[in-house]
Amino acid sequence: MIPQNDNDGFTDQEEQAAAWCLRIADRPLTSAEQADFDAWLAADGRHAQCFEQTVAVWQCTDAIAELPGFLSLRAKALTTMENARNRNEQPAQGLTRRHAFGALTAFALTASTGAWYWAKSPEVYATSVGERRIVRLADGSSVSLDAASRMLVSFTDERRAITLERGRAKFDVAKDPLRPFTVTAGSQSVVAVGTSFSVELLRDQLRVLLFEGQVAVVPSAAAAAAIRTGRPAAQATKQLSPGQELVADLSSGAAEILPVEAERSLGWEGGRVDFVDMPLADAVERINRYAASPIVIGDAAAGRHLVNGVFDAGDTDSFVKGVTSLYPLTAHEGNGQITIKTVNSGSSEEK
Repeated sequence: MIPQNDNDGFTDQEEQAAAWCLRIADRPLTSAEQADFDAWLAADGRHAQCFEQTVAVWQCTDAIAELPGFLSLRAKALTTMENARNRNEQPAQGLTRRHAFGALTAFALTASTGAWYWAKSPEVYATSVGERRIVRLADGSSVSLDAASRMLVSFTDERRAITLERGRAKFDVAKDPLRPFTVTAGSQSVVAVGTSFSVELLRDQLRVLLFEGQVAVVPSAAAAAAIRTGRPAAQATKQLSPGQELVADLSSGAAEILPVEAERSLGWEGGRVDFVDMPLADAVERINRYAASPIVIGDAAAGRHLVNGVFDAGDTDSFVKGVTSLYPLTAHEGNGQITIKTVNSGSSEEK
């Protein structure tokens, strides 16, 4: 049995997740404990989420320790966890297991990305289709928010946390080594101190592009799997250098780092949409951020064609004419949308 929570401010799920995290990190689970752990995960969908969140923070402290500005954060994490272990082993001092687990949970909630727990309601910034805006944050950081995008912002004395729920944003981060700046999108967390980078969330893909400084990209799911199996997660964290872009598959977790032309990649801030070997299905997502009539891909084969080129944001007609003239595709407008699909053999449809 996992003890109930007696620490004000923490939920039962958060404390129980911290308890399992400590236990699994200490030693392999027995068969009975593994069965209890599996049953706990299956009992409530929130359990797995809380466990992954706690594990991601723990894993992250070691994975990004070598980055400038993170040494103090790492030291704090390790000290907190060591104190939790010691208190757990010395009940005579008047501290229960629940206090020890609460100490780890407290760190997880204050040093993590903040996408999982908000001490107060986050500030919400959003743009509509075709709209872009510049947001100045309380710490002096600047955010360029692309069209049809939405982000949540939560700052405390110990952390600066952003959640990108949809779309794309470029972050020019004010330096503050004591408060890492973290952007969470999908299953990935981008951790920085003072730097410039962009994050884009597509249907099945995350793109992180670094312009200046240094960032670490930490997939919470990979970190959770590593600690659960007891195997090192050497590839759990990716570090980017300026001029590199991380492209991560949100379904499989697979990620690769590619070189990019930074100036071309910033074209969207000036009203241009740039594509380099991007599948049509993903390219359409970008175009639709500016389209009065959204584009719909009619079949999977059509969505796999690769798109290259630069288009004016909002000029949907030029984009449609370009891809349908280059590939065996046809476009049909109706019901307030434009459908692009593969030309069937013998079809008489006009492009």
